[in-house]
Formats: sequence, structure tokens, C-alpha cells
Amino acid sequence: MYPNYIMEKVRQRLGLESYDNSRDEEINNMPRNNVLDACLEWEGIIGYGYTIRDWIKDIYGVTLE
Repeated sequence: MYPNYIMEKVRQRLGLESYDNSRDEEINNMPRNNVLDACLEWEGIIGYGYTIRDWIKDIYGVTLE
């Protein structure tokens, strides 16, 4: 469902190796907000998922689910 580079970040955030696809079904069933949060946190942007989603809504008029 998600591109490989997204899957790699989420896998690593979950404590897996970037190529370990053992939890891919779980990742693909995660709410999108959780996937975004996992990617942000893997990149060191911790606790800002909600804020960034609000910025996108306020700047672009797009509400992320």
C-alpha cells in the first residue's frame, strides 16, 4: 500500500530492520495518522504529527485523515 521508503521508516520505528516485512500487513492496516507519526518520529520530529497536520489544513486547506 505504501511506497517502500515509507515502509522502511515505519518498520524501523517499530524496531524492525528496514527490509523485515514480517509486520507489513499490520503497518498497512495502521491509521494513516499513525503512519505519518511513525515516519516523523523516525526522522526525529517527535510529537509534532498533530501540529503538522493542522499546518497542512490551515495552509493548503487539506484535512489529512
